[in-house]
Amino acid sequence: MIGRPARRSAVDPAFPFGNRHIGPGHPVLIIAEIGVNHEGSAEVCARMIEAAVKAGADAIKLQTVDPDEAYAPDTESYATFSASRLSPDETAAMFNLARRQGLEAFTVAGDLRTLDWIDRLDPAGHKISSGLLTHIPLIRHAAHTGRPLLMSTGMAEVADIDAAVAAAREQAASGLGLMQCTSLYPAPAKTLNLAAIGWLERRYGVPAGLSDHSLGTDAAVLSVAAGARMIEKHFTLDPSRPGYDHHLSLDPDGFAEMVRRVRVAETMMGEAKKCPSAAERKNAGQYRRCLVVRRDLPADAVLTEADIGFMRVLPKAATDALAPSAYYSVLGRRTRRALAQFEPLCAVDLA
Repeated sequence: MIGRPARRSAVDPAFPFGNRHIGPGHPVLIIAEIGVNHEGSAEVCARMIEAAVKAGADAIKLQTVDPDEAYAPDTESYATFSASRLSPDETAAMFNLARRQGLEAFTVAGDLRTLDWIDRLDPAGHKISSGLLTHIPLIRHAAHTGRPLLMSTGMAEVADIDAAVAAAREQAASGLGLMQCTSLYPAPAKTLNLAAIGWLERRYGVPAGLSDHSLGTDAAVLSVAAGARMIEKHFTLDPSRPGYDHHLSLDPDGFAEMVRRVRVAETMMGEAKKCPSAAERKNAGQYRRCLVVRRDLPADAVLTEADIGFMRVLPKAATDALAPSAYYSVLGRRTRRALAQFEPLCAVDLA
């Protein structure tokens, strides 16, 4: 029986995803989601892969579905995916092209039979889309391959995610990542709930990220501050084309700008601990206050509140000076030598 996964206090270690890693200690994985924006043309798909490389993507993701297995014949999805299929040979060629270009390659396999032949193409991992999150047999089958599994959580209730994660873990998925996702096309800003990225990571103890259906690049960049370990963004050569996901996708220039901003955001985020940089440490002597004597004092003078001030002095003079935190401990102490007005007070000056 599939139950709720136990809460985890720490995030699982990063897991390999092709030649890259997803998780703590590694750069955000940026995925160009080609999906079916190639419209069934392997030539267009190849051009998109080459453009994704130049735009700075780390991986490309396709969407691979056998419409006869996944959709009723009278649905819009059946028509869309029937018109945009890449054959197994064409898909293999696209994966190989991506790998030659230094990208990781994977896809959403929309049905069990498709997942089997996709797995033989050696993808970096398998993707479970939001619409497949409740397809427990598919999740179990994908996890059983021994490849990493990324799962989007659009439309999901907590119980749906609990069940999907439990299913993946029961089959000992080699790596598991969850993506905050809003299944609206495009998704308005007020629906994005980027704070859920951290919630997913804390609750399930796995790396979390964003599958972004919003317009522009703001959500992707802000997701870095929300803790995203991976970002998936729709990609197209021409956002003005009708149909498919073109209207909510970034073109190569827009995607390159997103990558640039994400990398800047990563640099700004730094590490989850507080410590000054080397440059800041050099500035400490220049900007911090230290203890000084307010007036000329003779040797063997007893220090009182009236004798001690808090001042910024020249950095060299402040090297050995006592910090303001020492104030209460020096009151009542005697001076070892005569001190001039405004001279920093050092430990060696006190008896």
